[in-house]
Amino acid sequence: MLDSARLLYRGESEAAQPNFNPSYRYLRTSVNGRVLFMVLGYIDRRAEGPVEVWYSGTGEVVRLLNGQLVGTTGLSIDWRDVRLSNPPAWQAHAANATQTYVRERDLMPGYRFGIRDDVARAPITPPPDSALAGASANSLSWYEERSVSRPAAASVPPARFGVSFASGAPQVVYSEQCISRDLCMSFEQWTPPTPAADTAARAGT
Repeated sequence: MLDSARLLYRGESEAAQPNFNPSYRYLRTSVNGRVLFMVLGYIDRRAEGPVEVWYSGTGEVVRLLNGQLVGTTGLSIDWRDVRLSNPPAWQAHAANATQTYVRERDLMPGYRFGIRDDVARAPITPPPDSALAGASANSLSWYEERSVSRPAAASVPPARFGVSFASGAPQVVYSEQCISRDLCMSFEQWTPPTPAADTAARAGT
């Protein structure tokens, strides 16, 4: 699967679309304004739920549990392992009340282990400034998570999640998550355009 990711990744602008393979699942990822597409390598079955393991073409790895970042490898800063203690379920019609849970993360470089974040989640209105590209922001339910830990210097910027309930079960379609104040990413579950639709779109231009 990593070889497939290497063939996919171009490191170019979004206009240079890669050749998608319909047999694979993709994650549209934006890092500091640069767009790349990651490939689902495998699903790690854990007691807390299935963890999706995504690869870039240059070997970076992102792990997502119910849309939440639970590990990275190969970035300039990595959360090598993340433990979530009783995170609240995504709710289709969430009350305005804030829900809280605890996150512990291991940070590299620097060998900092067990960094604790007290995280507060609250519903928000659809943001007008997201990098969402494959769906309307208004079609999703939105939530913001922010660290309320002290000292604040140990916290990271707030995260945002766009969740779909179209199938009944919640699915995080889009998220913006930071692993430091200077390294923030967006992740979007991506369905590549079919060749027929792509050809028609070019013909209409």
